[in-house]
Amino acid sequence: MKIIKSIFELINHLKKENINLKNYYTDVLWNYNVIEDAIFKESFNKIKQKDFKIAIRNIIFNKVSPKDWQEERIHSEEDNFDYLDGEDYKDAANTSLAEVTERQLINLDSKYLLINFIDSCFQCQHQEIIECNSISIVKNNDTENLIQLDSIDQKVGLQNWLEKTCQLSQFNYDESATNPPTDKQTILRDTNRFEPTQEQHDGRRIYKEKETGYLWYVDNLHYGKSAHLEVFDKTGKNHIGESDLEGNIDRAKSDKKKSI
Repeated sequence: MKIIKSIFELINHLKKENINLKNYYTDVLWNYNVIEDAIFKESFNKIKQKDFKIAIRNIIFNKVSPKDWQEERIHSEEDNFDYLDGEDYKDAANTSLAEVTERQLINLDSKYLLINFIDSCFQCQHQEIIECNSISIVKNNDTENLIQLDSIDQKVGLQNWLEKTCQLSQFNYDESATNPPTDKQTILRDTNRFEPTQEQHDGRRIYKEKETGYLWYVDNLHYGKSAHLEVFDKTGKNHIGESDLEGNIDRAKSDKKKSI
């Protein structure tokens, strides 16, 4: 639920910046087996932190002002919709999957994103977007009516999707820029991989990579096509190399003279 909360906090932030996003939900969620085969409403009510429960309700159902898609339902109950689960297709009729598929078929230029809980069955990695999944849906067993729906279950997946699909500049660094990238325009926005420290170097926040303990920061002296991150070991005394904005380290550029 903390992850879901972070996703909707970002959506709310974008809406405050007058970015045109429409949110839909369904009350089916509350009575659906979501977490360990328990009805979501029951799981939600077991949360002991009252402030956290209020925050979840506020951010998901109040601050982003979602609409119930069933009130604006487009797909027909007479049509069949199936999603690919492994090698088998499973029924998706009367679900948000079917609704989004129908809307996508009506307007192929429209952009929709499904938000799921972590560890859902939708784990087919998107071919172009990191931390984003792809769901295959077919209408009435007609492969010409096959739609690939995008879905995410992490905040970084939403950021990557917005950058790739909607070209939101706050996540997309322009190589013609004359300023170094912001932290959010680099792999450092991935809160699953990195956590910010209280330290800075040359005016830039230092981040710790959770798995390795490596220390990362944006090189404030380079921009445009030369923009990169500096990577050090957990002591800050040994320079590992330089990384591109997507987190790929070039160890050949290790410099023994560099330290934090």
